[in-house]
Amino acid sequence: MGAPTDTYLELGAEIGDGASFPGTERNRNGVGNFALYAHAGGDIGTNHSWRAGLSYLGLKPQDREYVQVDTTGVDSQLSFRGRSNLAIADFVWKYAPNGNAQNTHFKLQGEYFWRKESGNLTYDRDGALGLTNASSYSSRQSGGYLQGVYQFMPEWRVGARHDRLDPGTVGYGTNAAYLDSSGFNPQRYALMLDYTPSEFGRFRLQVQQSKLLPDLTDNQVFLQYILTLGAHGAHKY
Repeated sequence: MGAPTDTYLELGAEIGDGASFPGTERNRNGVGNFALYAHAGGDIGTNHSWRAGLSYLGLKPQDREYVQVDTTGVDSQLSFRGRSNLAIADFVWKYAPNGNAQNTHFKLQGEYFWRKESGNLTYDRDGALGLTNASSYSSRQSGGYLQGVYQFMPEWRVGARHDRLDPGTVGYGTNAAYLDSSGFNPQRYALMLDYTPSEFGRFRLQVQQSKLLPDLTDNQVFLQYILTLGAHGAHKY
């Protein structure tokens, strides 16, 4: 819903079944999640524009299953039931000389996430280790990304992006005898160069380094060709 103000203002609310992560499928009808969001934005002169916002998502996962390595180095089956609350802050800033983005423009974009969960966690839920145990659980975690893309001449762009996660603080209750919090912060760096000769196709070269495990650094190079078929922004057939 947009507001009748000089500054762009958008307010909204949504409800859903909560079936997607961090929620779970449920065996009954009804509201499984609700979301609230607010965005504001506007122009600064003829060269700059911006938008910033806050969002909130609340869910009640029921027996959300996942696998985690325990303190003995074994993959353990876990199940979580409780409350999951997610807050998001987002920001976009755009620059184009005289408001004309056809030749050159720059876009800076970022999001930051906070997640808090509380409830009950079952360790060794399938009994494979003979150590099934249910206990209280709480966690506070965060993460985000920042990226910038610059079109330095018609058809050519360069960009950079950084992603980072923080495991934060986790309370396992009596399951702390089997599970331990990680102090490792997964992160990824990426650089890209792309060339768009027409609205139908784009060539992209991307180099990235991912650190998803404490003892593993993954260096990757991608060369892509993206082809667009059918109706699109330039030609709505």
